[in-house]
Amino acid sequence: MNRNMDAIRKIVLTVRDAGEAVKFIDGMDEDTFNFNAMLLEEAGLAKCMVKMPGNSNTIPILVIVWRLTWDGFEFADSITDETIWNKAKDNLLKPASSWTFGILTEYLKAELKQRFSI
Repeated sequence: MNRNMDAIRKIVLTVRDAGEAVKFIDGMDEDTFNFNAMLLEEAGLAKCMVKMPGNSNTIPILVIVWRLTWDGFEFADSITDETIWNKAKDNLLKPASSWTFGILTEYLKAELKQRFSI
């Protein structure tokens, strides 16, 4: 399974707004949620409980996202605006392009600065 930035965005914004632990998101496949929520934990954007299966499968069988970290809230703030997010997807997150999470966050910060003329 691959990292899915639309799923990650949806998880981050849902957790930010939920006020309680998040175990699933309506309309999102369970494996997609679990895998991408695990990546949020690994990236230091969220505090989660991750339960892995007994075999060597890399997709967790359960992830509970307790809360966002400081960096998670910073990321949430940078992806809230739908226009900026779509611009980032059009310019960076193309299937054939090469990008890193660091490049994405810097791009989002630059777009926010430009929007607010900072």
